[in-house]
Amino acid sequence: AARIETIIPPGGDPHSFEPSLRDRETLDGADLVIANGLELEESLADTIDAVKSNGTTVLRIGEFLDPLAIGPTSHDHDHDTADPGHSGDDPHVWWDPTRVATAVPVIADALVGAGLDRARVDVCAEQYASNLGRLDDDVNAIVALLPFDQRILVTNHDSLGYFANRYDFEVVGTVIPSSSSLAATSPAELDALADTIDATGVRAIFADTQNSSNDADALARRVGSVEVISMLTDTLGEPDSEAGTYIGWFRQNAQTIVDALTRPEAG
Repeated sequence: AARIETIIPPGGDPHSFEPSLRDRETLDGADLVIANGLELEESLADTIDAVKSNGTTVLRIGEFLDPLAIGPTSHDHDHDTADPGHSGDDPHVWWDPTRVATAVPVIADALVGAGLDRARVDVCAEQYASNLGRLDDDVNAIVALLPFDQRILVTNHDSLGYFANRYDFEVVGTVIPSSSSLAATSPAELDALADTIDATGVRAIFADTQNSSNDADALARRVGSVEVISMLTDTLGEPDSEAGTYIGWFRQNAQTIVDALTRPEAG
């Protein structure tokens, strides 16, 4: 029904990706540009704004998904702690499939507004929303095998807040104290995080495959009781892989998280 082009390739970091002149031409020629928003595409933001100013319709989907405020996140946290790297809302909304499901009709309406046939779009939207409901059920079943006292997360940057909120986990710390992968580590906060890991018995640090895990690796060596687990946190995998679709990506990551937290303690 439509030709879809993706600007940020698989494996790219949406926080740091900078568009080429060809990317700008692609955006200028589009009938509809769909972005995450919420300051995720930091290095693309000026280009997207310019394209919008030139008359291209831009849908920033994150603002429609009841975003969480940036800060330490667990299922019962009030999310009132400011992120030292950013302020405002957490952009990682795709880590909750129920929020993604609420995006489906919004995107469908935008596609129809761009000229697609309403009947065809609605059939696809209804089917995909149903698939997302089954995904949420599957992830709940995967997570149910993990006791509540083991649902403790440490991440490379603050990216798993929505996952924690949806599936009753607690994020007790991040190596990079920011929702942006572009922020810097803080030696003082790393010291505090090491103490937190010791106190809580955290078993894994979840790092991003698209960014360096050097600081996470150093912290793991220092503590001696955790393993660094690499995941595709901010990107899908290659199109022909299990993680090449959102549903496959989410299910794989949920299983990776549960498996890592159920392993015997390192060291």
